[in-house]
Amino acid sequence: DQFGARTRLGAALCAACFATLAAFSGAARAEVLDRPAPPSTLALKRSLSGIAVQGANALAVGVRGTILVSRDAGKSWQQASVPVSADLTTVRFTAPGVAWALGHDGVALRSADSGRTWTRMLDGRSLAALIKTHYGALAAAGSAEAAEVLAELDRALRQSATPGVLPYPLLDIRIGADGEGFLAGAFGVLLRTQDAGKTWEPMLEKAANDRRMHLYALEQGADGSFYLAGEQGLLRRYDRAAGRFTELASPYAGTFFGLKANGTALVAYGLRGNAFVSEDNAATWKPLALGAAATVVAAIPAGPGQFAFVTQSGQVVLAGADGKPASAAPRTRGEVFDAALSAPGQLALAGIGGVTLAPMPSK
Repeated sequence: DQFGARTRLGAALCAACFATLAAFSGAARAEVLDRPAPPSTLALKRSLSGIAVQGANALAVGVRGTILVSRDAGKSWQQASVPVSADLTTVRFTAPGVAWALGHDGVALRSADSGRTWTRMLDGRSLAALIKTHYGALAAAGSAEAAEVLAELDRALRQSATPGVLPYPLLDIRIGADGEGFLAGAFGVLLRTQDAGKTWEPMLEKAANDRRMHLYALEQGADGSFYLAGEQGLLRRYDRAAGRFTELASPYAGTFFGLKANGTALVAYGLRGNAFVSEDNAATWKPLALGAAATVVAAIPAGPGQFAFVTQSGQVVLAGADGKPASAAPRTRGEVFDAALSAPGQLALAGIGGVTLAPMPSK
């Protein structure tokens, strides 16, 4: 399923791709939430859109509810039991042994045992109900802003192939050590938690994103601040005192697909090899000359202020805030949608055909 596999890259979030949602029958759309992902000998070779590593534990997610689990840093993989068969987009470790897998149809799954078992925390039905209840109370109290969000929700549900299911993909999650965190997704979906994800509060109207642009990436910087990135150069920082995200001056008008912190350095990256670094808490940015034309899908810390940038075409480029010329490794085969450092000097690449291992290039 090309639409599901490419969601994290944004290609699947174009209008043409979303039009394909209408092509599925209501029964088929409902089935992905009601039917667990079936075990398959083909699971290890499916398209994978997200990967995460914590110690020797590695997780990868992809189409048809696929979650793969490795206990040896990505050398071998097994398919996990998953309660939904919706296409999954992203996987993150948020605490020791705690992982979240996100996906289409508003799916958010949580594991407390490094991916052995998974519990559904949100889906398109409960997400729609959560938004409706939250903004319904605010609208009843006289909030015109809340009434507009309710109208947006109503339009989205009327267009959904499945009654009562909000089909929007969830795309990233970050939860801090104190339990505060955020969950972001397509069409401006943004939720906040204060209890490590046990409960969520919608805050679509608190992201300085009236146009409801897709929100692709969350990160927590060295100063503890949460950052948000998305379409058309969207960059935001969370203002705890105000309880909302505020707009940051952006160095780029194109889409950002990722954010990554490494010490005091914070990088934002996206389309056509564009990447930028800030060393002053996102106040100013400078471009990084990666020499790559493909979309950047991951940035992996590779030493103080240094990052290994991985592109969709499989190129790995070392660059950092020191301004030294970038160095690149040969391209790997096949399209890559995400990457992680699985062991010292070793990258695990998720993409077409499953997970592949590749050496980290030397500086």
